[in-house]
Amino acid sequence: MTFIRKVFPLIIAGMFSVSAYSAQSEQTAVSATNPAAQSGVETEQKQASATIDAKSQLDGMAKKLAGARQLSVSIDMYYDVVQASGQKIQYSEVRKVHISRPNYLRVDSQQSDGDAGGLIFDGKILTLFSTTENVYSQTTHPGDVDAAVRFAVSKLGIRVPLARMLTSTLPQDLQKLSTTVDYVEHDILGTMPTDHIAARTRDVDYQVWIGKDMLPTRMILTYKNEPGQPQFQAVFSSWNLTSRINESTFTFTPAKGAERIPTLLPASRQDGRNKAQGDAS
Repeated sequence: MTFIRKVFPLIIAGMFSVSAYSAQSEQTAVSATNPAAQSGVETEQKQASATIDAKSQLDGMAKKLAGARQLSVSIDMYYDVVQASGQKIQYSEVRKVHISRPNYLRVDSQQSDGDAGGLIFDGKILTLFSTTENVYSQTTHPGDVDAAVRFAVSKLGIRVPLARMLTSTLPQDLQKLSTTVDYVEHDILGTMPTDHIAARTRDVDYQVWIGKDMLPTRMILTYKNEPGQPQFQAVFSSWNLTSRINESTFTFTPAKGAERIPTLLPASRQDGRNKAQGDAS
């Protein structure tokens, strides 16, 4: 069977959508097996909700990311692609992001089918490259990281992973876009305890798990107005906001035999998947 593969739009917008079945079934099951335990859990969650301001928590995370002079992080991404039949197929991608404000950005990507490439900005030139195809393109666009991200997304139609998270306007963007922000629970599972925050925007429900260090460990976006309500998930690891990133990281050196082309746009491949790439705005 041939499946359509396209890269899901990666954009921060809204949160929190738990299906009626999963939430109600779980609550019924816990209540039936141990009503006292259920009461205790509800009490703890209410106490946590009363002491933790979800909006302040989300704003604290956004301000920490926006204010970082340099940062690097690895992101494991998983995204649904709804087929014509209505079936959802999940694909994955790994991103490594390096930022040194105000002028440097690098994103390296590898998709689950092996395609690899990335983006480099050095304050003057925006370079897009495909390691798989051994081609690259360069566009002169002086400015800072914020300007480069917006130019890449809006003018060149380039995918930038979780674009808003890379900009210094993240706190204002989240405040403007989010219509509701709620505290879900203190999650003790995973590599570290986190605060689970859920929010909504007009088009997207989103959830984010924030560690004690005010950095996100996980994020889920549900595109509630799209057919099939596809989801995008990101798992963050190896955060580093302290070590200086060597400027050579942001220097592009073409591989041997690499071809420079006027514009680097994703090309459809006749491999049974018809990959069509979207952007992140």
